[in-house]
Amino acid sequence: QILDVLKGSTIIEEHGKDDNSKFWAAYKKVSTEYDDDFLGRANDDMGIILTFVCFFPSLPMQVSQSY
Repeated sequence: QILDVLKGSTIIEEHGKDDNSKFWAAYKKVSTEYDDDFLGRANDDMGIILTFVCFFPSLPMQVSQSY
């Protein structure tokens, strides 16, 4: 069923004549897009986490020095 959908699809590039070549070309394209999106979100989240990790350890020292 998946190969039938891919045969009529316009998003895949023509790398070969057989169904397996078309399937793996489409798989590579979609998986690369997904991986790039995932890594972009993970990098953004890691930046936020590192900001809090660097900020909060110094907070108790600042509070204790003010008393």
